[in-house]
Amino acid sequence: MNIKKILCLLIAALCLTGCSSTNDETPDTDKIIITMLYTSDLPNTEKLVETTYTNIDLQIEKNAPATIDGEIERRLRNGHGSDIVTSTLATGDVLNYLADLSADEYISAYQSGIMRKTAKDGKNLFIPLPAQYYGYIYNVTLARENGLPIPTTQDELLEMLEEAKEANIGTDENGFAFAVNGTPTTTAAFAIATKIPDFFGVSEGIRWLDDMKNGKASFEGSLEMCLDLPLEMIEKEYMASRPFTSVSNTVPILEKMSDGEMLIAFDNVTMLDNIRKNSSYEFDMLAMLSSEGNPAWTVSTPTAFLGINKELTEDGNEPRLDACRKILGLLSTPEGQDAFMLDNGAAYSYLANYTPVSDIVPNGIKDCIENGYNYNISMSNDFMRYFGNRCNAVLCGQTDIESAFAKIDEYMQDGGSQNTTLIGTIDHDMLVENYNVRLEETEIGNLISDAVREMTDADIAVVNGGSIRGSLYEGDVYSYDLDYVCPYDDNIIVLEVNADVIKSMLSNSLSAMTLDAKIPGGRFLNVSGLKYSFTPPTAGLSAQLVDVTLPDGSPLDANAAYTIAVTDYMAGSGGYFDNNGDGYTMLNVYSSDIPKAENVKLVRETEYTFHSILEEYIISHNDEEIASQIEGRITAVNGNE
Repeated sequence: MNIKKILCLLIAALCLTGCSSTNDETPDTDKIIITMLYTSDLPNTEKLVETTYTNIDLQIEKNAPATIDGEIERRLRNGHGSDIVTSTLATGDVLNYLADLSADEYISAYQSGIMRKTAKDGKNLFIPLPAQYYGYIYNVTLARENGLPIPTTQDELLEMLEEAKEANIGTDENGFAFAVNGTPTTTAAFAIATKIPDFFGVSEGIRWLDDMKNGKASFEGSLEMCLDLPLEMIEKEYMASRPFTSVSNTVPILEKMSDGEMLIAFDNVTMLDNIRKNSSYEFDMLAMLSSEGNPAWTVSTPTAFLGINKELTEDGNEPRLDACRKILGLLSTPEGQDAFMLDNGAAYSYLANYTPVSDIVPNGIKDCIENGYNYNISMSNDFMRYFGNRCNAVLCGQTDIESAFAKIDEYMQDGGSQNTTLIGTIDHDMLVENYNVRLEETEIGNLISDAVREMTDADIAVVNGGSIRGSLYEGDVYSYDLDYVCPYDDNIIVLEVNADVIKSMLSNSLSAMTLDAKIPGGRFLNVSGLKYSFTPPTAGLSAQLVDVTLPDGSPLDANAAYTIAVTDYMAGSGGYFDNNGDGYTMLNVYSSDIPKAENVKLVRETEYTFHSILEEYIISHNDEEIASQIEGRITAVNGNE
């Protein structure tokens, strides 16, 4: 062997030695994918995880918050659970699907009080993510310029709102100066928070809460006073009742507060931060105020709790289990908390020793926190949603307070039991994931729109994607499954329209699709009896309608009248102010806010909701497995096509 060959072999050997890594990182092609379901993107958290552990690929799937807890539990039950499990409260059946974290070192990093509250049978199954503070966000600039003193009691708060109303200071087009966004869980939090200084934060309320958890206390006759303040605000016209109806959209607090068209709103620190970023006014937050001379309190709740899917403890899943433990361990460090708080806008960490990078606690609630007047609402998300629904019904006048609170007691006595009536079977999974029902054709969107068209006998049926919140899974379908799939009770109506109205409706359907990390609008339409194509949104242009045809590809007849099934919400039953009706003014047959739509006639009203119509459809097809496929009803095309 000559010298050149020896040198070549030596160089090759050195190269091989240099290529072998001394660490345990896996090449990019073999990264361990870890899934997690959450309500928004977490870019800083993902970046921290993937730069710290280069062999881990953390993938966040976004899901609408309204029914996320129930949907997560259903996914786990049907074998579709994510690796890292998210829950807004560490209770319920979800605990049966979680791995025991008690032996993991990072558990000791948290405050013992929060870990005791979330433990089950002495086992730690969750870690708490940082918390949100809630309170009264108010416009400091408007208050100062108009001589409105900052309230320190509940009576002074009402006096401030009265002055604002009389002088049109920080009021919207209807003269309202105060807002709560109207979602059931926010209404529930607001109702409870108003009575923290004078009930829940004192010995009487603490005893009641213990009795309630042990099934010894009732809501009727005890907690009606939680609605005293919101009912007074509605009666005195400081706050609108319409946002609390099921057919109304939430109040656009960000826009109204930023523009000075709302003086005060009940919301959290994240909303406060967003308002500050979008307004030239100065804003701060007030704590929950007493009407009996007690100290003010602030309100906090963990953004969520994280656990590990119990399936990963089975043989063969060791790499994914180890990766999940590493992620939870990293999130349990100051760096991990900082990353999540940057993503989510949370303001408080449950780590035992934590110093925030930036001071994001509003000045108006600092004293409460420093003096220990911080109340953590610890009721289950399912209960908060039910309680909030009943409160909403009272606040918009749909029921009386005694009946509402009697229903809440029934719910508690039944343990929030679900309707387990078997209604049919599904032949394969039809998944709602990453807001797909708001962006593209889906199997579940086709199924529901087909059900609406068949049960109403309309030529065309449309289903707004924001109404579809949960998946259907292969196998048996129970009535309670549909509570998560279609949780809203807007009624379905049939209209007669022409081709131009249909095209205008579909154009509006595409107007809220987004390019960035924002949640796409729920107005996107799933269809039956139609096909349409569109160009996706670009940096300077929203999505554009390209073509509309009948299912066989033939064009719409400009001279024909078509019957179309839509929701009364789209047709203006809740009006069109504050983004209600999702902009479907071309279908307006109800609202007096704007002129009635041209070339639109109300054919009939039904008592159907998406929930009830889908249930009846599945039952009527009980001699077959329900199937649905992607058929090319909705197509995204290149702008040059």
